[in-house]
Amino acid sequence: MRRKIVFGVVLVFFVGLQFVNSMSCYTCNSPQSCQKPWQEVCNDYTANTTSSWLSDIHSNVPQVGHSEEFKCMNLTYGIDSINAATHKYLGCYHKEVDVCGLTLNITWDTLSKECHTCFWDLCNGNPAGTFSSSIYTILASVMTLLLAAKSNLII
Repeated sequence: MRRKIVFGVVLVFFVGLQFVNSMSCYTCNSPQSCQKPWQEVCNDYTANTTSSWLSDIHSNVPQVGHSEEFKCMNLTYGIDSINAATHKYLGCYHKEVDVCGLTLNITWDTLSKECHTCFWDLCNGNPAGTFSSSIYTILASVMTLLLAAKSNLII
């Protein structure tokens, strides 16, 4: 009986680990830096940094002092005729900010916009060959189940 309780606690720990970790987003602030974006844990500081970057080319970025909820974004402006990105931003932002509805303060008639937002870990870009932490949590849970089954802990 005691082994079943220990197994249950270990299983809940591995499965629940994903939910207690803070959300992380890929982050970069130019087409060049977005070729190798870095990962950041979302918090007020990282979201405010993203808002500051967005304020460089947008006129209506609201200032949010504190937030409990964050999202990830992938925002790209480009010139279609030459197939080039002129501005690119990945990062965490305050959920209250309407990233895709911001107004540009630069006027280029040929500028196209592509904007995506999401709310799970590392969802705003996935460089090839990179695993998110959820993959490791799933693998650890499967390994625990297999070991428990082999040890006759699961009936």
